[in-house]
Amino acid sequence: MRFWKGFKVFVKGVLMGAVNVVPISSGAIALVLGVFERFINAIKSLNHKNFKYLFKGAFTEFGRRTDFRFFITILAGIIVGMVFTAIFLKRVLKSYEVYVWAFFIGLIIASVINVMKSIEKVTFKNVMILLISLTISFFLSIHLNPETNDSFLYLFICGIVGATGMVVPGISGSHLMLLMGNYELIVTQAIPALTKASTFMFGFRILFPFFLGSIISIVSFSYLLAWLMKDFRNETLSALSGFMLGSLPVVYPWKEPSADMLDYVFHLPTINSEFFIALLMVLIGVVSVYMLNLRARREEIRMQKAAARRQKREERRHRKED
Repeated sequence: MRFWKGFKVFVKGVLMGAVNVVPISSGAIALVLGVFERFINAIKSLNHKNFKYLFKGAFTEFGRRTDFRFFITILAGIIVGMVFTAIFLKRVLKSYEVYVWAFFIGLIIASVINVMKSIEKVTFKNVMILLISLTISFFLSIHLNPETNDSFLYLFICGIVGATGMVVPGISGSHLMLLMGNYELIVTQAIPALTKASTFMFGFRILFPFFLGSIISIVSFSYLLAWLMKDFRNETLSALSGFMLGSLPVVYPWKEPSADMLDYVFHLPTINSEFFIALLMVLIGVVSVYMLNLRARREEIRMQKAAARRQKREERRHRKED
């Protein structure tokens, strides 16, 4: 029984990892799978207080306080899911580049709509934050051709930024990687490189600083997120929506770098079969995120009802004891 429970957690991790390398929020899929809250709590438990038990050799107590078995199992699944999905994307991008980017457009548009719907109150301040972040993001997307940057520091920063999608439902870390220009370097080059002995060191050199930044981001951002979403929820969601929406030109399929490699040259698509298939891929992307968010919302409601029932049972137990 314990094996099958662990296997189910591993499979859920695989699904989270697969989603993590495409512009969909892995936090949203974690909600759908019913592991988001436990995953976040496991991350938050990896603090200096609990690590004291590890250093003292109290491994059982450390595992109990940190839910370490669950965390390691789901983390292994995430890594496996990322590797296999990255290999698949590498092959697909070579033959169907326009269709893949069109699919990503659909994913991003639907994700932005979902995040914007989460803004509880529309105020002048929130609108201005959204417009400013959209303008900045759009300007960067139009006037800069984001080139790959394999420096240790930049990859470390990419890890910090990219990992936010795992702890913020609705935000895609892969989408942010596209905006930063390192998506293909990390997803379609470095991750598949780990599967071959001849290219392993290249993949390791790229991914080590990235995963180092990701770990720091996940552990620290779980606390920062709690503070931002509690005190500045609407402002945070407005800024994120603007940045996501403004970066759409990065995934626009019908463009190419200018001669000086400083700008994009955009052009309208030819109205042919490729164009209509691309439109279909956009629609599929939108519907995919819509269905995912629908399931995530249902799971969130179920969790809220379960928490309310537990609270009522606790209140009844306290009344009986009194």
